[in-house]
Amino acid sequence: MTQLKKETSRLEDYLEAIYRLSHDKGYASTVDLSDMLQVKPPTVSTMVGNLAKKGYLVHEPYRGMKLTEKGERVAKSVISRHGIISEFLSLIGVEEVTAHQDTEGIEHYIQPITVHKIAKLVEFLRKNPKQMKAIRDFIEK
Repeated sequence: MTQLKKETSRLEDYLEAIYRLSHDKGYASTVDLSDMLQVKPPTVSTMVGNLAKKGYLVHEPYRGMKLTEKGERVAKSVISRHGIISEFLSLIGVEEVTAHQDTEGIEHYIQPITVHKIAKLVEFLRKNPKQMKAIRDFIEK
């Protein structure tokens, strides 16, 4: 897992959304971002301008935006953290809606070493279903 400079949670949310839209639709527009992130279009335009200035994306007005290599690295890191935390919460029996809400909060504030250790634990639990069952049984008491 690549260790990256910590960015603001909002910046990470935008980069993640742009990455997902680009991969799902082939492009990301300010309207798409506004809908996905539930923010007003002027707010999106301001953030997109800031992201472009910081070198995270290239934006062509009325044509969409594309993440730079730097922006894509951050987006992939956020998506990876999200997946690891989400799977961990699921493995220990956290209900799906709660796990989703908690993952959204945790993913931006967790340190890389902690994510790495959780990832190793998740890997261990996947490979050792008896231990996983014992943990789940203990938690559910």
